[in-house]
This record gives sequence, C-alpha cells and structure tokens, in this order.
Amino acid sequence: MITAHVVNAQNRHLYENEFDEFLRRRHDFFVHQKRWRPPSPDGRELDQFDTDAATYLLGIEDDRVVTSARLIPTSEPHMVSEVFPHMCEKSGVPRRPDWAEWTRTFVVPDRRSTGLRGTLTQLCCAVMEYAVDEGLSAVGGIQETYFMPHHGALKWRAEPMGMAREENGEWYIVAYIEVNEAALESARKRLRITKSLLVRRGAQLPFLRQPEKRSEVA
Repeated sequence: MITAHVVNAQNRHLYENEFDEFLRRRHDFFVHQKRWRPPSPDGRELDQFDTDAATYLLGIEDDRVVTSARLIPTSEPHMVSEVFPHMCEKSGVPRRPDWAEWTRTFVVPDRRSTGLRGTLTQLCCAVMEYAVDEGLSAVGGIQETYFMPHHGALKWRAEPMGMAREENGEWYIVAYIEVNEAALESARKRLRITKSLLVRRGAQLPFLRQPEKRSEVA
C-alpha cells in the first residue's frame, strides 16, 4: 500500500530526492512510453504548469516513487484552459479555485494492475482524501477515456465537459469528478482500508488560498 506524500512549494525542500525521482519517472512515462513530449537532455519531464500553484501527491512504496498526481486550481492557468479548451464545448472551461485539475499521473510498470485494489486505485483514494480534506468540490481534467469505467467502478460521479476526441491514436475526454465523503468512503471500501493514505511533512500550503491584497494608487 502506498503512502501519498503532499508536496508543494513550501515543503519541496524536504523531498529533493523523491521529487527528482518523480520527474525522472515522468520523463520515462510521458516521453518514452506515451511519446507525448520530446526527450529532455537532463532526463526530467517538466512543463509550464509545474509552478508554485501546483500541489503534488507522490505515491511512495518500498522507498521509491511508484505513482503520482499533480493538482492545480482551475482558477490558475492549467492544461485544459491553455491546451484543451476546445474539449469543453458542453460546459465551458472550469475556472474555480475549488476545482482542481488532476494531471501527471503514472504507475510504474511493476505496480500496474487490472484489479481495483492496485496502485492506481490507491492513488485515486489518496487524491479524493486530499480533495475532501482541502474542501474541494471537484477534481479531474484531460484523461484517457479508459479512466471513466474506473471512476464508475469506484462509484464516483464524473461529469464530462465535452465530447471525447482522438489524439495520436488514443481517445481522451475532459471530465471532473464530484468530491465528497461518500466518494472517499467508496474508494476506501474497495481497498478495504479505513486509515489515511496521506503524509504531510513540514509547512503546508492550503489548496484554497486567499488572493493577495493589492494596494491601489490613487
């Protein structure tokens, strides 16, 4: 079972090795396996959305990063708003601080499973736990359509923002999942756990941050 470490701009210095491993595993998955991006000379995958607005859940098991999630408030620039707005023709691009875009999820090859108690479901449970704890209303974003049946198996309510589309031979959809205690309990029941999967070390930034006050000059 993973532990999901909450990493943000305030405590990233406590996770230097783990965060570097996370970026390398991202490169292996999104560059070499998915071929979504060109190779990086340093073997790490970063994009324009890896900013201080992002919160990461690093799924650690046996002292290594085996899965991950990146969460960004949709009130900030995010992948859907900047790259895939055309896929939100039904409901429009979400721009709410209590809606989190969930991206950059992978599972290392030796932890991939078709069952519903595997590493992916553990990560999903951790994401939902974090979202409930932080008072969010929805999590989601651009995803392969095969995730939708997985959400359904967890009894999660996922709302598409538009139609599915094919990109480079794979089908994608923008969808957001309703956050509530029932969704968390359903995932925990599937995993047969009652304990928290989250680990919070050091200073924590609340996901719902107060906007900075700006002084006005008359």
